[in-house]
Amino acid sequence: MSEFVIHVGSRTAQGVRPNNEDRYVVDLGQNLFLVADGMGGQERGEQASGMAADIIPKVVSDCLAAHDSAINAVLRAFLEANQAIVQAGLDQPRGRRMGTTAVLALHQENQVFVANLGDSRAYLMRDDQVKQLTVDHSVAQALVQSGALTPEEARNSPYQHVLHRFLGFAGTFENAEVVPFTPEVGDRLLLASDGLTNHITDDDLRVGVREFPNPQAWADYLVDLALERGSRDNVTVVVVAFERA
Repeated sequence: MSEFVIHVGSRTAQGVRPNNEDRYVVDLGQNLFLVADGMGGQERGEQASGMAADIIPKVVSDCLAAHDSAINAVLRAFLEANQAIVQAGLDQPRGRRMGTTAVLALHQENQVFVANLGDSRAYLMRDDQVKQLTVDHSVAQALVQSGALTPEEARNSPYQHVLHRFLGFAGTFENAEVVPFTPEVGDRLLLASDGLTNHITDDDLRVGVREFPNPQAWADYLVDLALERGSRDNVTVVVVAFERA
């Protein structure tokens, strides 16, 4: 018997945008959680994120049923989603791209496997500490890693939201890195689109764990807070709480 009971809170908000290109998945049947933030303009962004939300859980389920490893299942799911989105975007005008970010968490055999492409993020809150588990695949973040920009400069860079890895990339596809961790009682795992993470600090996350033991109440609060702070994007969050059984 698992030592955990998993409780989940989730919410998406359109905000001031004319439509919502974010999608999320809460699949407690296979303990799979996903946030996708579409790009490409209105129905194209919605289509891309919707395809990710449909394809990735199905491929993961099929791979696990065939006794593949969790890591291989996640990588295969991202690969197939990328191929499908590229194919769906072939009729776009030259220079336009149809794509989506994706951040996923899969809980299997007392491990959580986290993977992302793009700038949707995963955070782990444990023992009053906040750890970002994912790396943004933006040009600005790549310049930080190369030493060309400081983190502060990157936050104000015009390249902050220019992505070089995402689902729907038609060039040489570089798949996600899968980061595993062993969950502990009391952990909170947060998956979110950049419409939220651009307006929420580590201190907000640290304090929120203490003030909002109910993950749905915390998800609602975080979305409202991002909107109050001026987020002009769609805002989506999934909060996964590992509670004692």
